[in-house]
Amino acid sequence: MITFVLLFKAKTLQVIFMVIVRILGGLGNQMFQYAYARSLYLKGYDVKLDISKFKTYKLHGGYQLDKFKIDLEIADSISILLGKIGLKPSIKEKSLLFNGDFKSLKGNEYVKGYFQTEKYFNEIRETLLSEFVINQKLSINTQKMEQQILATKNSCSLHIRRGDYISDKKANKVHGTCDLAYYYKAIEFINKKIIDTTFYIFSDDIPWTKEKLKINKVVFVDINSIPHEDMYLMSLCHHNITANSSFSWWGAWLNNNKKKTVIAPKNWFVEKKNEVACENWIKL
Repeated sequence: MITFVLLFKAKTLQVIFMVIVRILGGLGNQMFQYAYARSLYLKGYDVKLDISKFKTYKLHGGYQLDKFKIDLEIADSISILLGKIGLKPSIKEKSLLFNGDFKSLKGNEYVKGYFQTEKYFNEIRETLLSEFVINQKLSINTQKMEQQILATKNSCSLHIRRGDYISDKKANKVHGTCDLAYYYKAIEFINKKIIDTTFYIFSDDIPWTKEKLKINKVVFVDINSIPHEDMYLMSLCHHNITANSSFSWWGAWLNNNKKKTVIAPKNWFVEKKNEVACENWIKL
């Protein structure tokens, strides 16, 4: 049985609850789950990450948080087992809408969810900016693109997500895809607001994007880079146009330009309310 930790400070009894947060999905999903877990830790919970599912989960490149300077412990197999059979049943996010109960857990918990809104962790933004920093040398191609983006007067990333959103019927039913009309509307918005913008296009289907997206002043980021490097390059752009994807969401959120304009799709899901896009982003 899981036990809680008792700390005695002066005459005050402080109870520290143990929480294990499951990490699963692609890089963007993993970052949402980590951000949620980190916010709990900074509130005083004893938090560990369960990454055991990646032994069998082979999609989206597997576990990727180790590419960053994260600062939470990975739970060992015994802790995970105890977490699942501990004082309470596992608690699971029932929808993708914000639920404040997850921010103030009342006991030891094994937690499953996606936590896809900054409402779970916006108060620790500076901590996350310091931890979602790549901890290894960038590839040569990414270094070259990094310098090109930094030298661009007005840059805007644009992300087109296809991949499993097209090939996987279940993913397509939930997410759908952003159509070209959305991107042209977003590009028009940026061009009216910011003069002489260069658009840096990121996609998991660059050939399709080159064929379908016809705009001026464009750079297709076709350098065979790996996900965390692409996300980093997105964050360097002055402005961002996201897909309905947690991947480009983080590229935009990590962008530290105080005057950035971020455009996101109004309909993040096919049939669900959208609380993913941040409140100060433009939704088209």
